[in-house]
Amino acid sequence: MTETNDIQAGAPSDSRCELPEIHAHESHRRYRLIDLDNSTVERTAAELVEASKLLSNRNLWLANFSATIARVREWCVGVENLMQMALVDIRSNKVVFYFIPKSERYDLELGAKMTMLEVELGGSAGIGYVETMQVPFRSLERFVGPRSLRVWPLTQGPAT
Repeated sequence: MTETNDIQAGAPSDSRCELPEIHAHESHRRYRLIDLDNSTVERTAAELVEASKLLSNRNLWLANFSATIARVREWCVGVENLMQMALVDIRSNKVVFYFIPKSERYDLELGAKMTMLEVELGGSAGIGYVETMQVPFRSLERFVGPRSLRVWPLTQGPAT
């Protein structure tokens, strides 16, 4: 069962505002819509920069990450007929994008497009190692961590 808690569009993002959440299979699995002004993203950016030594500037990483999120959202619109949702997980050694297909099985067409996106982001994103994974909705709990953030869609409708 899926339910959502939404905030007013244009509401200021601060720690007191509650972000939209998706309640997946169990009530303890919630994915908040990514808020690029979120202190969690900034703290993780600082950790990633420190750990990877690939970038010397946290602000540069954040700018590159924001541009990457915008690019992934644009890409998602182009494949929305194949996909339910996109999530991102920022880890200490990489950034993982999860794409949840509409189909019950691995979607070959979506997989081919994801490969092209991963090559594009890996060469130009400037945020360190980028990985993409296709995860069926039924396997979210197994593969997607609880810290993952929703990239797309920007508003959550009923589960499909």
